[in-house]
Amino acid sequence: MCGIAGSTDADEPLLARFIAELAHRGPDDRGEWLDSGLGFAHTRLSIIDRSTGGHQPMISPCGRWAISYNGEIYNYRTLRAELEGEGESFRSSSDTEVLLALLRRHGSAALDRVAGMFAIALWDRQRRELLLVRDRLGIKPLVYAPLPDGGIAFASEITTLRAHPKLAATTRDPDAISEYLACLYVPAPRTGWRGIYKLPPGHLLRWRDGEHRVESWWRPNYAGSRRLTVDDAVDELLPLLRGIVAEHMIADVPVGCFLSGGIDSSVIAALMAEEGRRLGSSPIRTFTMTFDDTAYDERQAAAEVAHHIGSHHTELPASSAGIAERLPVLARAFGEPFGNPTALLIDDLSAKAREHVTVALVGDGGDEVFAGYPRYAGGMLAGRYRKLPQWLRHNVAVPVAQRLPESTTGFHAWRRAREFIIGANAPDPEMYASWVEYFSPQERAELLGLTAVPPRPIAELYRQAPSSDPLDAMQQTDLLSFLPGNLLAYGDTMSMAHALELRVPLLDHRLIEAVGSLSSSLRFANGKKTLLRAIAARLLPRSIVRRPKRGFNPPMGRWLNQELRPLVAERLGPARLTAIGIDAGPVSRLIEEHRRGWRDNSLKIWSLLVLESWASA
Repeated sequence: MCGIAGSTDADEPLLARFIAELAHRGPDDRGEWLDSGLGFAHTRLSIIDRSTGGHQPMISPCGRWAISYNGEIYNYRTLRAELEGEGESFRSSSDTEVLLALLRRHGSAALDRVAGMFAIALWDRQRRELLLVRDRLGIKPLVYAPLPDGGIAFASEITTLRAHPKLAATTRDPDAISEYLACLYVPAPRTGWRGIYKLPPGHLLRWRDGEHRVESWWRPNYAGSRRLTVDDAVDELLPLLRGIVAEHMIADVPVGCFLSGGIDSSVIAALMAEEGRRLGSSPIRTFTMTFDDTAYDERQAAAEVAHHIGSHHTELPASSAGIAERLPVLARAFGEPFGNPTALLIDDLSAKAREHVTVALVGDGGDEVFAGYPRYAGGMLAGRYRKLPQWLRHNVAVPVAQRLPESTTGFHAWRRAREFIIGANAPDPEMYASWVEYFSPQERAELLGLTAVPPRPIAELYRQAPSSDPLDAMQQTDLLSFLPGNLLAYGDTMSMAHALELRVPLLDHRLIEAVGSLSSSLRFANGKKTLLRAIAARLLPRSIVRRPKRGFNPPMGRWLNQELRPLVAERLGPARLTAIGIDAGPVSRLIEEHRRGWRDNSLKIWSLLVLESWASA
């Protein structure tokens, strides 16, 4: 796990600036490499082969190729054996050397054989061609910027890239800010800055002779038609997942697991404990964040799982203290506005867990891969709802829904009911966008003073789905948007701020392809997460398997009304908002609705706090 950066017009001072910006991502080693202007900078968090044999940038034995890469190749042992059979020899036991040999022999076609998370920069000295690659799901970040002279620069993080003197004067992108207000993150390929782009998940970029092109090399394909029994499907998926978890545990440093008590992380922890017993190793380490607010606290559920699997369990308390001081830190870490407050928890959890382990497996992706979100049920019911008479839906149901009460303490049933009734009247793409976006197009236009209603980025992705089946389309959309832009973004950014590597077994592409090949009716045969719950039933007690989902979120609704109330008053007053181009009137209404308990506007208010902090920095 590492930080990478580079430029086609590099010199030693620039590489030194890059390394200084990336130091938090790789405290164990650093390296620079220059070749007639092309330069790589690398900081290393040593996980596999901690010797100098894994030092990067790494040069091929023939001297033609150079690689700087961030990530882990989980099947590198298998790939190494295959390459040795082809006559390749190795000097180290690192996965970097295996990846370099594979790319040298097979070019970008080799990516199809690689299982892992990665952001890769590969330089061909003979052709003077740069290849940038981002992993299939976007677990590892990679941003780039075309330079005025036709060159290109890239980095793991936006803040690092802006250390380039030709990019320091980049301006904020108003279209990106609009999309941020919709999603609470800036969807790829935009960033918050004009001229700086995210390489989308499953894409690669080729640069040569002052020209670059971006192309897709992998996409999820949730359009399956295989119809099995649930038991037969589990017979296929469980051995696959067992092997994936075993691969994700390979490391030369301490490995643990973030355990929430929910089904996703519980399955991962159970399989880790199983693999640990098979290897005869010590009990695995598990970590749970606790809250004073019982609506959010899962310590009892996590403790039950930990006791069952025999893990060495640690509880880590969450706190709202110091959030005002952490706002500018968050803005710098992401390099752009990022409005999901769960980032605060991952930051806190990562800092505390890093005192015990260097790698942690997490259950992220379970909802997207195995259909766990409540909105998926709504999407499949919408067709039936639309069969009701129009006058009943529009003239009765909508006015009643708009008056539904709403809790600001974590109970979301009434809010979901309101969103379903109002959103289900629209076509599927707009309906789904209305459920997963936060500020509507009309609200964004009002906040930003726009004369035209802005587009919905999620609706456009939904329309591109390969299947018209509602569940297929919803899962496909989330795998390409909410997952990489939101969950994976805060997971990587906050964990790597503390040099902690997070691994996500449920997002291994082999598992995603296997689940995606199954029919939607099977994936939702017994409700949410049918297949993952069936897998869990073979590993865990029934009480754990049947436990309802809570989600890993801070009690932001209460914090904003209590501990953070002075912060809201200070940062979201008319003067500050006007200074960053936001109309203060709608914001004042949002705050008042939230304080009176009429609407849970916590995420909208928090996202505006983040935007103000970033835009005024």
